[in-house]
Amino acid sequence: GPVSSNLTCISTGSPATTVTWMRNGQQLSLSDTYIPIQTVTDRRLSTYSNVLVIKAASSDVFGHTYSCTVTNAFGTFSMALTAFTPPTVTISPHETPTAGESFSLTCTVTLAEGDYIVGDSGSPVQWKGPDGASIKSTLQVMTNTYISTLEFNPVRTSHGGEYICQATSTAGTIMDAANIIIQIPPPTLTVSRDPDASTTLRHGDSLSLTCTIQLDEAVDSDVVVIGRLQGQAGMSSNVVARSGKVYEIVLYIPSLRATPSEICICTTSVEPSLDEMFIQSNELQTDSLN
Repeated sequence: GPVSSNLTCISTGSPATTVTWMRNGQQLSLSDTYIPIQTVTDRRLSTYSNVLVIKAASSDVFGHTYSCTVTNAFGTFSMALTAFTPPTVTISPHETPTAGESFSLTCTVTLAEGDYIVGDSGSPVQWKGPDGASIKSTLQVMTNTYISTLEFNPVRTSHGGEYICQATSTAGTIMDAANIIIQIPPPTLTVSRDPDASTTLRHGDSLSLTCTIQLDEAVDSDVVVIGRLQGQAGMSSNVVARSGKVYEIVLYIPSLRATPSEICICTTSVEPSLDEMFIQSNELQTDSLN
């Protein structure tokens, strides 16, 4: 299939230089396949970056001899260039980590023999996060290979989104992307009754029940907590945030019925999640009614 490769030669001269591109000794006809780009890199020194962008089938790009010839009123200079196979850029893993865990993304950039990274020497491999901003990473350099790692300690729900890794070599700019979905750990639920209430419940007594929902500290404010506390007298669905990651639902039963026992169920869900809402429930059995 079609590939894209860049050939670059730097020229310095005043008056300005003109550029002629050759392949296998034949002058190239410039078109959508062979696109020349000349930019000024230093006006004071009259330095120019001359790039030939090649977009063609791989057999028409690689394995050929290219040359860049620059000319001005004082003379001509030529240099031979090699079209390298573009680097490969791969992000791993493509997983769905759970908030609160340690997690890392690794970008591996592999260059063809003789190719080299161009651009920012301080950040040869660049990451962009879900908001489009650049992200700092650790870098390991080996022969023809760059390994860049993003560390999340811990990963939070707000870290979810698309991450892009890219690198630019003399053969062109290549990137890979990974969409990271952060799973939300199930909340901890406890159901309790009013500590001031009598330990012996009687027919017709009132009872206040509370469901406490505790979220993991790595769950950020981008989630929505939905809850329901159900008892014999009905249900309550008002979730009240108490502090930090703690939520409460209160159910007031004005008059207990004369049944052997009362079962109260608290159900909650946290959105968004991976495939479906997490559902957790807890039960509290009251004392027998007298």
